[in-house]
Amino acid sequence: MKKIFLAVVVALFSINAMAQHEIGGIVGGMNGASYKYWFNDAVALQADLAVGLTEAAGKAGSGGQYDFTINPNAEYHWALPVDNLKLYAGGGLNFGLCSAIQNTNPNGLLGKFGINAIAGLQYDLASVPLALAFDFRPGYGLSFRDAAGHFFDWKIAFAVRYKL
Repeated sequence: MKKIFLAVVVALFSINAMAQHEIGGIVGGMNGASYKYWFNDAVALQADLAVGLTEAAGKAGSGGQYDFTINPNAEYHWALPVDNLKLYAGGGLNFGLCSAIQNTNPNGLLGKFGINAIAGLQYDLASVPLALAFDFRPGYGLSFRDAAGHFFDWKIAFAVRYKL
């Protein structure tokens, strides 16, 4: 039994040693924590836990909403001719809680759900294990604020992540 347990632990650490993790922060349209898991050199999963302001484009007089969002995105990266610079694109989900700025809902915080695209650039510093990323995220979502709680939104964000 001890040998099987030891073999499983060694296998898990070996798999984990091949994977690359990045953890850090994100600022801009979203402000919070950012995590990226690399499956290989080109495919990654990025997840952000952030607060921000959604403008609710196209909704006259809505004023927008504050939101607390979990935003996982699957990304594909292309290496560019500049050393350590990558272009990436992908898409994902965003879900969480929101509160209207001009609060017409006496219930306060309500849920939200949406989809988004993501496109950006990531630069990996050669001298230290840091990654700098700048991205654009257009999206469409539903807030359960009122009967017509759908909105188009976009965010621009800058992230700094430490490579583990």
